[in-house]
Amino acid sequence: MTHIREQSTRGAAAPRVLVITYALDPTADIVLRELGERGVPFWRTDLSDFPSRSTLVAELQPEGRWGGQMYDELRGIDLSQVRSVWWRKPTSYSFPDTMSGPERRFAAAQAKGALPGVLASLPGTLWVNHPERNADCTKPAQLAVAARAGLRVPETLITNDPQAVAPFAAKCGGRIVTKVFGSIVHTEGGKRGQLYTRRVPPDQFSNPRIGLTAHLFQREITTKACEIRVTAVAGQLFSVALLAPDGPARLDWRRDSSTLTHRLAELPTDVAHGIRTMLRDLGLVYAAIDLIVDADGTHYLIDVNPGGQWAWIDLTREAITHALADLLEKGTT
Repeated sequence: MTHIREQSTRGAAAPRVLVITYALDPTADIVLRELGERGVPFWRTDLSDFPSRSTLVAELQPEGRWGGQMYDELRGIDLSQVRSVWWRKPTSYSFPDTMSGPERRFAAAQAKGALPGVLASLPGTLWVNHPERNADCTKPAQLAVAARAGLRVPETLITNDPQAVAPFAAKCGGRIVTKVFGSIVHTEGGKRGQLYTRRVPPDQFSNPRIGLTAHLFQREITTKACEIRVTAVAGQLFSVALLAPDGPARLDWRRDSSTLTHRLAELPTDVAHGIRTMLRDLGLVYAAIDLIVDADGTHYLIDVNPGGQWAWIDLTREAITHALADLLEKGTT
């Protein structure tokens, strides 16, 4: 897929949509191509472009707003024109190798305080999503907010006490799984791997290594009928059922997404209402939500990913593209 750096037609209109994501982001390309076809001016950059390839000049105005520009050698954006910020999947700030470790850490802290700080201070700007709201959407927070919103959440234990696991498992009929708190991607010995959802056998309930750090355990939904991926865009919910055959993807579909069958799904009214309430309370305009549906039709919330991917599902790709483009063009929910 062709990488879209900025609006292809350089008209006179100043960019009013700021897109912050990594250089080769094909999912962003889909939406930016739609914005380009609509004639909506945007500028695309990445945190890793700052400060070596992009420049920020922001001056506080007497009325209490920031004026100035952010730009690179080709193009930029007038801060007074920004209406929407799509904080997609930025990579970290970059600094010269000639700087020492302490210097780079100091410079990164300075950049983090300045760039998102200035952008977040622009009045009337729509964020999809604000980086602080993304950071606040931790696993403990999202599960608690989901439960308060009326959504069903599997019984959950977070602990570093090996002696607490067996009693919890007994409450769950002896079938529990463990999951990581953040990204499933990890690197060890130069090799990249994934930490998928894993069943915990009874002989591991009291494993002393549990005491080395915090772990998350949940009741396994043993009568799983399907999983549902819900992509939420400013209150619009796009739902697709993911049906996995017997095999590795049955417990965690991310193990082999090529084996999945997709079909459009309709959410029960109370589940849809709960999701909208949860996202409002989490302060998220966009999110990818994962649900498990059991044989009785009960929907359990499993995960909320503020930056979850959506373009890999053909059934909803076009609709989500238009919804995001509409949102960024309008600049308001």
